[in-house]
Amino acid sequence: MLGNCFLPAAAGDGRILNRRGLLGVTYYGEFVPLPVGGGAYGTISALDSLAATNQSVVAIGESTVWAQVAVALTAHNEMVNELMSAFVETTTDRRRRYGGNDEMVMDDIDEYGRPDAQKITAAADVDFPLRKFGASLQWTRDSLEVISGAQMAANVTAIMDADARAFQREIKRALLRAANYSAVDRLVDGTTLAVKRLVNADSAVIPLGPNGESFDGATHTHYLARVGAFAATDLDSLITTVIEHHPTGTPHVYINRAQETAVRAFTGFTAYLDARLVAGGGNTAVEARRSLDSLDLNNREIGVYSAAGVSAIVTVKPWMPANYLFAWVDGAPPPLVRRIRNQERAALRLVAEDEAHPLRARSYEREHGFGVWNRTNGAVLYVGGTTYTDPTLA
Repeated sequence: MLGNCFLPAAAGDGRILNRRGLLGVTYYGEFVPLPVGGGAYGTISALDSLAATNQSVVAIGESTVWAQVAVALTAHNEMVNELMSAFVETTTDRRRRYGGNDEMVMDDIDEYGRPDAQKITAAADVDFPLRKFGASLQWTRDSLEVISGAQMAANVTAIMDADARAFQREIKRALLRAANYSAVDRLVDGTTLAVKRLVNADSAVIPLGPNGESFDGATHTHYLARVGAFAATDLDSLITTVIEHHPTGTPHVYINRAQETAVRAFTGFTAYLDARLVAGGGNTAVEARRSLDSLDLNNREIGVYSAAGVSAIVTVKPWMPANYLFAWVDGAPPPLVRRIRNQERAALRLVAEDEAHPLRARSYEREHGFGVWNRTNGAVLYVGGTTYTDPTLA
């Protein structure tokens, strides 16, 4: 029954597809829906059959097992890429020029006048780091005659979960830490890179606003803290800090579940309705015209905040730390860049199979790095105190 049914039938196996609003993975040429619930980072359906058997790896067939794992890796990489598709750009660039023209003024002259020459401050370099992450599975030949398919699937899933956690951690480090830093490009040529954060009062040139607004690079910062008790005015300030730089797009605010109750209580917040609830007759209350996703409790849009001249979609995100809120504009150039060397190295992939009797091992690696590119398209609000503090990220 187990036989070759796990072998991928085509190169497209493992791809994430959307059919009639349902996400799924192609497995042996068939569309298999991805589970709505599942583990912390989502169970890969391609491993479900392997996880359901108590036969040993040797009894199933090692080649069959690893073919199924290869399909699951493809699906995993597709799912991880979905995590950052909205606000992260992927590039092979190591350095870019960011910023904009400083202000000039128009001199008031007569017909014989000649305006004074003016000099503007040029843009500044922003660099992107590159790092390598890896994990290995190791066992003996004897153990493969004992380890069940379910146990092997659990080990492979653990590597994928570790990869997803590392991916999220690097995004959070890039967005939520306030100080610029230097990184040695040790995977390439040892060049020292100057990695920037969001706008952080480091005196770098800030592009003019959409209506010609100027910003003092020595004082303007996108790392904010609450003024007193967390209030709607703090949320107003967070959203304003981003949208004053961008004329078009859809503002978003990402929060942790710990801040959901407070945000819902603010005047100006209109919650999405739970699709399972039906309003009674004569209900004239203002409604946000969307349905609340009640299935994924840690990753869902919960409503619209609109007050004090600002408006944004509010979303609970599982990777946002408690006491931190992040605002950005979808439609403006993305705030982050993921630097890769090439597409193959950017995926979680098998890089080594070691045979050193009695031990055997398989090693997996992913290579990439995150850095801020559009320094104005993002702002962070810390509500755990009145001074911005970097989060502790494991």
